[in-house]
Amino acid sequence: LTALALRPLQRVAAGVRQRDEQSLEPLPAAGLPEEVAPLVTALNALLQRLGQSLDTQRAFVADAAHELRSPLTALKLQLQLLKRAGNEAERTAAAQALAAGIDRAARLVEQMLTLARTEPGAVAPPLQRLDLSELVREAVADTVPLALARGTKVELHADAPVAIDGDRAALSALVRNLADNAVRYSPPGARVELRVALSEGVPTLQVDDAGPGIPPAERERVFDRFYRRGLADEPGTGLGLAIVRGVAQRHGATVALGDSPLGGLRVTLRFGSVAAYSRPA
Repeated sequence: LTALALRPLQRVAAGVRQRDEQSLEPLPAAGLPEEVAPLVTALNALLQRLGQSLDTQRAFVADAAHELRSPLTALKLQLQLLKRAGNEAERTAAAQALAAGIDRAARLVEQMLTLARTEPGAVAPPLQRLDLSELVREAVADTVPLALARGTKVELHADAPVAIDGDRAALSALVRNLADNAVRYSPPGARVELRVALSEGVPTLQVDDAGPGIPPAERERVFDRFYRRGLADEPGTGLGLAIVRGVAQRHGATVALGDSPLGGLRVTLRFGSVAAYSRPA
């Protein structure tokens, strides 16, 4: 009698043993006793989540390999030009091109690592109480050299403290990407504005630029990894807004794209629930 009662569990156990990362189809649920059915339902849900996570990981690795191929090929060509340089002027130009290529490749790798830390399943650090105004001021400082080089004026309106619970490193990466995009895609000599405030009691970050903007039909797609619109001379990595959305989602925040009064894009980040994180004990 005991062996008969345990037979459904034995079938389930055998089915689980047959699964691996290449075979994650659901376990058969038909004909199971009502005591065992909830276990199989839970296992099938777990297998589905694991499959989605592995699919995401495979897609990320494939995309990363594809995206790294071009800059590495360019670096090889630039190195060959440096070796073939016949005079000091040619060597200087080739060395500058090589250095710029290395900088672009390094930024791409840095962006991919940042994106990987925002992917579903990544370990989330505990929240800490932060002043969003202070965090934005510190993060925007990293964009100042690029802004000065382009003659772009960056205005930050973040006078009052705005308290949030968040991951400092991730939110700093989010702000840097927004500020960097705003400066890069605005014409030289333009103005970029960042504003931190409590809007109807909700902590809000707003970034306005004078760039080409994004048509409404493309405003969802620009959050895809490695998507580039190809409008400006700026090469970009195609990862900035993907990182922004990933960090925002893990903080229970929303990201909205709209038209800016400066003539370009307005990005509005509104913080809400932070249920995706666990508070420190």
